[in-house]
Amino acid sequence: MSLRTRLILSYILIIVLCLSVVAAALLILLQDYRERLAMARLADMSVPVYVQVRATALGRVSLNQAWTNLEEQAQETNTYIFLLDTQGNVIKYASPEGSSSEYDPPTPPPEKLSPDRKRPYRGTYVSSEGEGFIFAAHPLPGLFKSRSPTAPATLVLAVPRAEALAFWAEFAKPFLWAGLIALGVSIVIAILLARSVYLPIRRVTNAAEEIAQGQYNQEVPVAGPKEVRGLALSFNQMAKQVKHSQQMLRNFVADVSHELRTPLTSIKGFSQAILDGTAKDKEAQLKAARVIEDESKRMMRLVNELLELSRLESGQVNMVKEPTDLKELLQQCREIFTIRAEEKGLQFTTNVEPLPPVNGDIDRLEQVFSNLLDNAFKHTPAGGKVSIAARQHSPNFIEVAVLDTGPGIPPEQLPHVFERFYRVDASGTKTGTGLGLAIAREIVRAHGGDIKVNSVLGEGTEFLVRLPVNYSTQHS
Repeated sequence: MSLRTRLILSYILIIVLCLSVVAAALLILLQDYRERLAMARLADMSVPVYVQVRATALGRVSLNQAWTNLEEQAQETNTYIFLLDTQGNVIKYASPEGSSSEYDPPTPPPEKLSPDRKRPYRGTYVSSEGEGFIFAAHPLPGLFKSRSPTAPATLVLAVPRAEALAFWAEFAKPFLWAGLIALGVSIVIAILLARSVYLPIRRVTNAAEEIAQGQYNQEVPVAGPKEVRGLALSFNQMAKQVKHSQQMLRNFVADVSHELRTPLTSIKGFSQAILDGTAKDKEAQLKAARVIEDESKRMMRLVNELLELSRLESGQVNMVKEPTDLKELLQQCREIFTIRAEEKGLQFTTNVEPLPPVNGDIDRLEQVFSNLLDNAFKHTPAGGKVSIAARQHSPNFIEVAVLDTGPGIPPEQLPHVFERFYRVDASGTKTGTGLGLAIAREIVRAHGGDIKVNSVLGEGTEFLVRLPVNYSTQHS
């Protein structure tokens, strides 16, 4: 069963239940109101009857004459009229069927009557036949001068009480029509509500199926209830990320293929030269073997760096988080690169202020700064300068800057220097795999920091590394 069908059926079920509850409550209230109305009507009817009985007691009219009038009223109003003594026995009665009725009159039971009362009262009772009645009683204290127990003591008017089934049957048809109309309108509203929820979800489902089939350029309209709009926004964001990831994957495969093509071509060419005898003498064979070995090492280095970058990006590398003295770490880097600076004829300086410790992996951080210094030395010509400086940039961060006086990086290439396989080619030569800066950025980010680059053509390049301060160690 589809979501749309389930929503509509659930709405219809709720609507039917609500209409049924409302109808039942309304019928109960109407029945109670009808009974109270009947009691009030009966009380009003009892007043003129009481007046006629009073006139009989005062001798203005005979009892038989008055009772003839009461019998006519009983038939016209479908009312039972009883004249009872102090024991609740019937002295006279008038019924809707007339005086010739073959049935015993449905007199109220004595326990329902109160001859001692002085004021009129009313209530309900069930006759010996099981039929319900509503009655109104008028006490007649002292109205008849006779003190005999059989003297009239109470005037009672009674009408049949409408049974629940009969009452419900009476209102069933109008309630049924009203319920059907309300149900029809409610179903239309339910369908529209279900449509407002179902259609956006269906759009998301269709777009997800398109993505599963490789159509990544998908975006669904943000419409519907708040939760559905949130789903659409999240889906659109996910679709963009999937599209970006797929594009990165395509670029990655293309870059890897391009990077491996050159060493593989060299290995294949020189190995073929050895096999087919093109490299005949020993010197040519040794040259071919050296090329094959160098290209193999280059491929191994490329594969290892790719694996390392992939593990860093996926969070599979566990960084050792321990208090690290950056000043000591940078001093070690200075000692390692001092000899290289002398060999290349570069001026290498450091300027490191006293720094609070950072929480990080000392080996990985050394890898970052060694990579930045290695790039600086590669791109700085003889007689140039390379420097490294560190200071507490703010209460929360330490900033390390690696500067060189090389040719600089063109402005259009600056946004791409941290991408895989991207190598600045200002000199027309390519060195390295183009993965070092990408690995350095992932290491710095894993430490909660950031790395940026600034460069001016003809003046040099500056790499800025910011790392968070380890407050727990600083305050301990």
